[in-house]
Amino acid sequence: MKKIMERYRILILTVLMVQSLFAASQTFWKVENDHGDEILLTIEVHKEKNTFEAWSRKDALKDLAGIFTYSLAKAAGKLKYPEIVFIEGKALTTGDTLRLNGNFNYFDKQFMFSASISGMNFNGSYLDQKGRSHPLTGIKVPDCKPLKDYSQLIATAFQITDKILVNPLWLKSDEWLEFKKRVDNLKPKISDDYELAATFFWLGKKLPFSPFEITKSRPKNISSDRKNHVGLHEINTHTALIDGNSLPRNQKEMDSLAMIVNEKVYRNLIVDLRGRSRLTPDAANILINYLSDRPFNAGVYLTRRWSDNNPPVPIAQDYRKLFNSFDDADFQSLELYKDQGRYLNIVPGERSFRGKLWLLTDSKTSGVAEMVSYTVKNTKIGTVVGQKSAGVTFLTENIRLNGEYDLVLPDCDFYTIDGKSLNNIGVEPDVLKSGDEIIKYVLGLTSNH
Repeated sequence: MKKIMERYRILILTVLMVQSLFAASQTFWKVENDHGDEILLTIEVHKEKNTFEAWSRKDALKDLAGIFTYSLAKAAGKLKYPEIVFIEGKALTTGDTLRLNGNFNYFDKQFMFSASISGMNFNGSYLDQKGRSHPLTGIKVPDCKPLKDYSQLIATAFQITDKILVNPLWLKSDEWLEFKKRVDNLKPKISDDYELAATFFWLGKKLPFSPFEITKSRPKNISSDRKNHVGLHEINTHTALIDGNSLPRNQKEMDSLAMIVNEKVYRNLIVDLRGRSRLTPDAANILINYLSDRPFNAGVYLTRRWSDNNPPVPIAQDYRKLFNSFDDADFQSLELYKDQGRYLNIVPGERSFRGKLWLLTDSKTSGVAEMVSYTVKNTKIGTVVGQKSAGVTFLTENIRLNGEYDLVLPDCDFYTIDGKSLNNIGVEPDVLKSGDEIIKYVLGLTSNH
């Protein structure tokens, strides 16, 4: 009997040891990418095979898409795993360091992945589709509980949206109500920033507006090493082109650009606003000041602070007494939602361009670039060549949720001096061209002039 009991004791101890080893092979890590977004990874190492698997919350993608949609996507080969992130590959232990090499799967994308784990620290990277390396750093955590209180974060975002979203009618749409319902159901399960972003992206596809997302806060007014004139390219001795993504951001840069244009005696200036640009309304005001030969009001951007209390669109004669302009020193870019609105006060400078202006647009020209296109065409400052613009004229800003996160949403829209919104309408060009014909047409007219 004593021998039998001893055997049972040994068997029990063996089982406990195996369970202990199995539990030790599964660890939890808070990993941060180069944008500050955090992911909660469970890493399981299979020592006997020298392999590993790592994943974010189990079945999160299936929960998000729904079982039916997920099953269809998987059957079609668009999705492989039911998790937002799934990593697998080879594992090798060298001394006290665990080295991992494999594939990082994110939705339907796959990246090369490598990492080393030593003690409580995780250091790794993945290669994007252009071969660029993105660092991943992290620390060990005790369990797989959500990294943040995402339920409270989302609740705060919805409260702010109710007050700031530029068009309150969107909040009554079936698409918004369904989106909000599904997000509310999922928010207690959300475990990390990746899942938060995926939830808003996936479920927000049918919303009547975009973008609408919660992101990690980025420092504002970051200085750049970009040279002032990087966006100015000489086409020929008579013509220069300005890239819409490299327009002057302040008066100092505009003065420097104006000096070059004057010194080179360019008679033709092409401003390329094709595609999505990062043009802000204050920078656009400075640009139009340079392009215009007369002062005028170019329209107004209105927020919910205006529309909730003043239903009619203001007339141009009242702009000055109702609003500050974008060229006022007190304007803080990306905080327009704090005002009722701002108007565009065009005041030409001494070095304003007096040659021929050509402005290029396509179907992706949107936001502030559409306001510039409309103003150039309506005031006959220059000739708009290309395609009809996108008709997405509202401005998107980052609203601070807390010390870590911003809510990104449309918070104001542009109205012409006639009180019209161009949203869902767009701007028709003076000369309709598409593709390579846009620049070819303009170059043909400027080559000898």
